[in-house]
Amino acid sequence: HTEPPRVRVRLTRVAGSFFTEGSVETRTRSGFAMSTSAEPVSKKPKLGDGGGEGGMDVDGKENSAKKVARAGKATYAEGDTHDLMPLYYKHLFPAETMMSWLAYGNDSKKPGADQGFMQRREFCFTLEGDVFARYQSFKNATDLRTALRNKVPTKIDLGPVFNVDPTKRAAYSGSSGGGGTVFAPVERELVMDIDMTDYDDVRTCCSAANICNKCWPLMTIAVKVIDAGLRQDFGFKHLLWVYSGRRGIHVWVCDKRARFLSNESRAAVAEYFSVYKGTDASGTTKRVNLTVPLHPALRRAYDDVLRPYFNDTILPNQDLLVDPKTLTNLLAMIPDAATRTKVEGAFQKIDSSVSRWEKLESIVGKAAKTALNAKDYSAQRGLGRCVFDIVFAHVYPRLDVEVSKHMNHLLKAPFCVHPKTGRVCVPMDPATAESFDPMTVPTVAQLLNEHDENGGKWDTTRMGAAVEVFNKTFWNDLQAACALETTAKARDGAGAPTTEW
Repeated sequence: HTEPPRVRVRLTRVAGSFFTEGSVETRTRSGFAMSTSAEPVSKKPKLGDGGGEGGMDVDGKENSAKKVARAGKATYAEGDTHDLMPLYYKHLFPAETMMSWLAYGNDSKKPGADQGFMQRREFCFTLEGDVFARYQSFKNATDLRTALRNKVPTKIDLGPVFNVDPTKRAAYSGSSGGGGTVFAPVERELVMDIDMTDYDDVRTCCSAANICNKCWPLMTIAVKVIDAGLRQDFGFKHLLWVYSGRRGIHVWVCDKRARFLSNESRAAVAEYFSVYKGTDASGTTKRVNLTVPLHPALRRAYDDVLRPYFNDTILPNQDLLVDPKTLTNLLAMIPDAATRTKVEGAFQKIDSSVSRWEKLESIVGKAAKTALNAKDYSAQRGLGRCVFDIVFAHVYPRLDVEVSKHMNHLLKAPFCVHPKTGRVCVPMDPATAESFDPMTVPTVAQLLNEHDENGGKWDTTRMGAAVEVFNKTFWNDLQAACALETTAKARDGAGAPTTEW
């Protein structure tokens, strides 16, 4: 027996955040974080990787997922998602698909491919106990799947591509000046995150992490508006939309131009979509960044998406002009007190939010014309913008701007599993966003049952359908573009001058 290696441990004071310097991070009750350069010792048995796809240690970790008898047959039951993850990572997780995407053509053996590219991409695993294993990298899908089966993370996050292998960052962390290499991110998809909890002042059906089919259209609106803006206003083509597994959506903008944006440029793109600005000092009146006439992109969003959804879906679903929670705040957005009083009086004779909205539009429109005739241009501008302000404040996408600003920000990977719901983070088709139903997204247990029922063929499960959406709506076109780029790099390299005489 050999003596186990010594592990150097450093305790670092943190203030409400995770320690971010080491490869393993965890939060403690005392406010300290423990970081080690070695892999944390798992409390759960590990799968072996010496027996091929069926290999496992003698403790039989994969057998911890228990089947229960239902309707005369044994099935996997919803419950502790983590117990099912070893089987998910073994049979269903599309590691090959993910790594092919993240390689951007550099997984080929063609001239022009960067064979070391994948090992400069950061993966972060969240292990049981909220332990973050950061700065991991993998050469290929086989290495990734082995690590997933061994460590069984509850979540997978993706970081940037660095200038060196992140597992070897310690060798470069102290370099400065003199031509030394400093560990730094050099490439990363432009990402955006929209979370339903940011609409809690609009939702009357749910709050916090809860969602339903009445409030999910707010996410549909976000997909339609942002997808159109990124494609038409910025010219991006390769967008991957992903359901977060619980209450939100992510978009990965994967064009080469987007992947090399500076932090300042990323912030500018995010701010372009930041119309809603929260509430005023009172905490009740919503603020939006609008001018009239509307910017062409905002006009397009209003005519094509916001107004139809606000009138036909959000008003009746959320009862914005009936529910006291939202009625008072909405009326506060009418800038003229006399007009506001007139609207409140008219509402006494109307019961439905849709009918009340029609009356509000009529009264405000007439008041704006009266102000214009009286040459009260300040009042006319406020009243003329009022309807726009209300609609944009309630249904325009609300981005988590901080997620988009920085190249080194982590974001949950597609196809991982939300530990609370057990649902898979499946790709979405933005062209049919209105038909996406988060309530029907498969859970790990459901997928494993489908896998067993179909004779162990993963592509006949709903995971197969999810990968098909990934390919058809995103990867097929991007893969072709990457192949052309690799060919062009090889051609340019072959024609480059050499130092030989």
